[in-house]
Amino acid sequence: MQKLIRNKFSHTICFLTPKETVFKIFCPVVEREWVSDWDCNMVYSDSGIAEKNCIFTTKQADMPEAVWVCSIYNFANEVEYIRTTPGYFVTVVNIKTLQTNMETKCNITYIHTALSELGAHYITNHFTEELFINQIESWKDAGNAYLFRHLK
Repeated sequence: MQKLIRNKFSHTICFLTPKETVFKIFCPVVEREWVSDWDCNMVYSDSGIAEKNCIFTTKQADMPEAVWVCSIYNFANEVEYIRTTPGYFVTVVNIKTLQTNMETKCNITYIHTALSELGAHYITNHFTEELFINQIESWKDAGNAYLFRHLK
């Protein structure tokens, strides 16, 4: 069996609103409104939205259903989700916010760890730094547009 892999990527993007407002868009339910290919099924949440220990699932083409758990929820400061894609990999998604004058900096980190050779192959071919940065930059554009529309 080949050595299983782990990769880690971080990237910082800025939003033009206060961090208390920005933070709300990093909820899996709210993401449906601003991320074009995002959908989730909330399995458990006392509030119906993101909170510590909420659980939801997602489904991507040609992949098993992924189970997500919110492991950290410190409103307006940090949220972390752990995604398990059975037989493939575990991904930790961490978002930390920092208010600077009139904008909010969001440092977004993804850590992918293979659970199998198939997962290692998937990580190698689908989770590159370039693709990660492109994805996170698209969040900046779509998130700012969403926030602008909903703050009028």
